[in-house]
Amino acid sequence: MPTFTRTYRVARSADQVFDVIGTHLYENHPRWEREVVAIRPLTDGPVHIGSRAVMVRQEYGRRTEGTYEITAFEPGRLVAARHLDGPMDFAISFALAPADDAATDLTVTVSMALRGRLRPLSPLLGLQLPGRSDRISRSMVALVEMGPPAAVAGWAAATQ
Repeated sequence: MPTFTRTYRVARSADQVFDVIGTHLYENHPRWEREVVAIRPLTDGPVHIGSRAVMVRQEYGRRTEGTYEITAFEPGRLVAARHLDGPMDFAISFALAPADDAATDLTVTVSMALRGRLRPLSPLLGLQLPGRSDRISRSMVALVEMGPPAAVAGWAAATQ
């Protein structure tokens, strides 16, 4: 299964980073990944382990929907998810470690593999994984570092 892992230094505290990419995941994900049109929660309440949502994507001229589930949710430390349907196995995790009082090391790990008859093509998918994952991760870091304006849902709560 092709895997991408990279650590990024984010100029924000771990709590601020987690607020954007964990607590307010559904609102902010479309802001850092241009292919994501919307996230529709299927589970009531705040994001937690077992939460499910539908991700609506628009890419290569096609609109698709897929369900994903939160598999880890540790405020200030870790958020992870896996896709439950669609043509591929896909899992992602965001692990946070304080670098100092004002910075966080964010380790992004993405694993993906095609299912069924398409599985032999997984190595080709793996060729695109590093570039695409890095682009999306850098966009996420930029969103977090952008800070206060209302462009980042929940920021006010994290900075008070």
